[in-house]
Amino acid sequence: MKKALLSLFLILIVFGVSLSKGIKAKDFALPDENGKIVKLSDLKGNVVVLIFWSTTCRTCKKELPQISVLQGEYDNKPIKFYAIVINTKDLNEIKKTKEEWGFDIPVLIGNFEVKKNYRIIGTPITYVIDKDGKIKRFFLGEVSLKRLKKAIDKALEG
Repeated sequence: MKKALLSLFLILIVFGVSLSKGIKAKDFALPDENGKIVKLSDLKGNVVVLIFWSTTCRTCKKELPQISVLQGEYDNKPIKFYAIVINTKDLNEIKKTKEEWGFDIPVLIGNFEVKKNYRIIGTPITYVIDKDGKIKRFFLGEVSLKRLKKAIDKALEG
């Protein structure tokens, strides 16, 4: 019975997230790893890729360095990548993890509100937000670079 309820709960959450595709992404103001506040609304005109992650996530450890390389392919495009950490505010831990894992995506420090607004139930979860601030695509769990690149390119076109 508990397993069935958990499955139903997860289906409802995933269905709820899928309903959010195409709607305006919720604004946030989060500090980055250097203390600067980053507001989603200030990024309008850019495609924004948000990767929600935690320092204990094995999939994130594999995925973030790959997405970091992908980020380099878009250097001359109107696109911003941010990795939003949801399990720590410890800057030393964050910097150490980035160095050990080998990624250079700017990190934002998540909070309860952003986790609630983006329905973060685990990590990784990746959102692609278009230039107008609308959610174009999201990926629950690990995403292939091919699928992510396709979603980014489509958002850049629109």
